[in-house]
Amino acid sequence: MRAERLLRLLLHLQTRGQSTVAQLSAALDVSPRTIQRDLDALSLAGVPVYSIRGRAGGWTLLPDYRSRLTGLTPSEVMSVFVGATAHVLADLGLDASSELAVTKLIASLPEGTRREAEYARQRLLIDHAGWDDRRETPRWLDLCRQALWEERRLEITYGEATDGDRRGTFAISPLGLVAKARTWYLVAARTDGRLRTYRLSRLTSAELTNDIFTRPADFDLADYWAQSQREFQASRPSYPIVLKVRDHAIRRFRPTAPMLPADDNWWIIHTDLENPHEAQAAVLAQAGAAQVIAPPELITLVHNAAHEIANAH
Repeated sequence: MRAERLLRLLLHLQTRGQSTVAQLSAALDVSPRTIQRDLDALSLAGVPVYSIRGRAGGWTLLPDYRSRLTGLTPSEVMSVFVGATAHVLADLGLDASSELAVTKLIASLPEGTRREAEYARQRLLIDHAGWDDRRETPRWLDLCRQALWEERRLEITYGEATDGDRRGTFAISPLGLVAKARTWYLVAARTDGRLRTYRLSRLTSAELTNDIFTRPADFDLADYWAQSQREFQASRPSYPIVLKVRDHAIRRFRPTAPMLPADDNWWIIHTDLENPHEAQAAVLAQAGAAQVIAPPELITLVHNAAHEIANAH
C-alpha cells in the first residue's frame, strides 16, 4: 500500500506542481507526518523532490523531471482504453486526434500490457448514447472552450429574454466544462464570486469579451461537480415507496436500502421517486412484475389506472 501511495504522491507533484504538506495530506488522505516520511523516501530513492521555504513555499519536483510509469495493471488498462467517451471528444473536435493519441500510447506500453490494451479495445465498447440519441447540439461549446483556455469573461443571456430586452444578460468567468451523458454544462463564477452551473442548450446568446480574469487557485472542477450533484439530489422532491419486484425487474428501480428476499424470484425493495404519478407510471410499466406494498395511496392509484386500461381494451 505504501508503494501505491508513493506513486500517487509522485503523480500528484508531477501533474499539480508545487504543493504544501497540508495539500498533499488532504489529497492522499493521510497524516502530514506520513507525507513527510514519504517525501523523504522519494528523495532517498533518487526522485528529485525538494522543498521551497517561506509563505509561498511547498514541495515540488525539478522542472525537467518526468517519471516513466509503464507498469499499468490490466484493470487500469481497461479503464483507460475502454472508458473513452467518443461523443464527448467528437463534440470538442478531438475525435480524430484522440485515436492517434491512443495508438501512440498503446505503442509506448510494455509488450504484455500492450496486449491487454488491444484485447480490451477489440472486445469492449461503452456506448453512452440512448437509442433515440437526442443529443443536444452544443452550440456555444467552442466559444466556451476558447474562453476557458484564454481565461476571458463571457457575456451570456441565459434563458429566454422577454420583449426583446437583454435583462438576462450578464458576465461570467468560465471555470470548467462538464459533459454529462449527452448534455454539456458550463461551470462559471458570477461577478459577485458565486459559482453557478449553466446548461449550454439554455444559453440564448454568448459573446467573448476582452476582460481577463484570474482563475481561483483553490477551484477543483471534479470536487465542485460532485458537491453540486449531491446538492441536486438532496433538493429533488422525494416520494419513498416499497415494492415487491421480480428479480428481472429490479434493474428498473434504484434501491435506497438493502433488498430483502420474498417469494421465489421476488424481492422487497425500498426506492424513491419524485411524486405519486411518476411512481404509478413506473409500477404499471412493469406489467405485473412490480407490486406496491406502500404507501396505500399508490396502491389505489395503480389499481384505478389498471382498471381504466382494462376497460379501454
